[in-house]
Amino acid sequence: MPDDACIADGTKLISQVHRGGGHDGEVRDEQGNLRWRYATRPNHSGLWLGNPLRKPDFVLAEANAKEETIIRRVSFIPSTSDIVEKGGVIGTIRMLSIFRNQYSISIGGVNSWSFRMPLFTVLFFGKSAAGFEIWVRVGPSEREWNILIKPGIAQRCIVAALAFIHNERYFYS
Repeated sequence: MPDDACIADGTKLISQVHRGGGHDGEVRDEQGNLRWRYATRPNHSGLWLGNPLRKPDFVLAEANAKEETIIRRVSFIPSTSDIVEKGGVIGTIRMLSIFRNQYSISIGGVNSWSFRMPLFTVLFFGKSAAGFEIWVRVGPSEREWNILIKPGIAQRCIVAALAFIHNERYFYS
């Protein structure tokens, strides 16, 4: 469980998948202000071994849509996706379990987390060499994740990774 300092000073966000057929949603802060929107966008790179099913790119953009973070599949087995900003790869997300309940998130080669979602639980965590730094509580439905990020962690990239994992879990598990 997070300590009192993290609860008081950490960043609290809500990732919510929209109802309907699309894979879109939004991330809001604890006051309800829109921080980011996310959706999928066709990957026009064609059929290749890293993405044989032509899985679309996952795009997280700020509310003003000026800055965006793209998550693009680069390997089918093991399932690996790159985190792309401004045309350059800045991180990687790897699925570590066939049950889709354990992921590795690496950003800039400096920050790295193991994000684990035990089966049949509603409280997940992300752990780095520095300790537990990210917590997620599901609810009131699977469409909504309540996220707590320890102070001092760059948010947009890790939020993009968590929104991507949330989308994967919601639509494919």
